[in-house]
Amino acid sequence: MVQAIPSTTESSSMNFYDYQALANRTAKELNFKDGLTHAALGLTGEAGEFSDATKKHIIYGQNVDFANLREEIGDILWYCAYAANVLGFSLETIARLNIEKLAKRYPGEYSD
Repeated sequence: MVQAIPSTTESSSMNFYDYQALANRTAKELNFKDGLTHAALGLTGEAGEFSDATKKHIIYGQNVDFANLREEIGDILWYCAYAANVLGFSLETIARLNIEKLAKRYPGEYSD
């Protein structure tokens, strides 16, 4: 089981509703088609940056750059919030539905 590594700057919690609203303040307003394209390409790009940082550790033997990986996860989260906004979903609902799906798939805990 992987444990979360707390940030030295963690002082308060944030829920998905608040995050989505705050993230949306930094989003460019686009029509549906362009917004969906922006979200898809942004998610792909940021996932690529996360993968590249992981590759540097696994393939090239570099130390894990936890700060960079955390930043890339944040960028991925931003694009998830953006995609949810474009589609009219809340991250809170998406997160809850995902956990419900996983609970049905793995009623106790993860197993192969």
